[in-house]
Amino acid sequence: MTPRDAMNQALKDAVREHLRPRGFTGAMPHLRRRSSQQICLLSIQFYSSGGSFVAEVAECGPDGYETSWGERKIPQKVTAQDIPDPRPRLGSPNFPEGDHWFIFGSRNYEPGAAVVHPRERYDAIATHLIQLIDEQAEPFWREQLNARTSA
Repeated sequence: MTPRDAMNQALKDAVREHLRPRGFTGAMPHLRRRSSQQICLLSIQFYSSGGSFVAEVAECGPDGYETSWGERKIPQKVTAQDIPDPRPRLGSPNFPEGDHWFIFGSRNYEPGAAVVHPRERYDAIATHLIQLIDEQAEPFWREQLNARTSA
């Protein structure tokens, strides 16, 4: 098992325990929650050199999303990465502005990159992500829905 495998497993477990009961569907790294008014989107992207990931959120109308070049993203397939803006990263102290990376280990080119830490470390990061969904993503999705439906 690699550090990324351990982190990915902790995220999958957190999704199953905390997000599936809230109506989220899809598979890692792209999750969505559909309602009659909107689709709430969450995408996880691991850093190519390992050791960290970002969690981006976005939303769109209940019928999916059409890109600027006319490609239709159906509700069952649309991801946060399909939405150009706004697509903030959870964890930023200035959310929805700013950047944040969840760090779970060393980069591939750093000493200790292959060290798999105790499961509790990865679980704590996944739990923090769920907390940020409550504190940052849920209000963001409500605000985006209100802005889109009142326009």
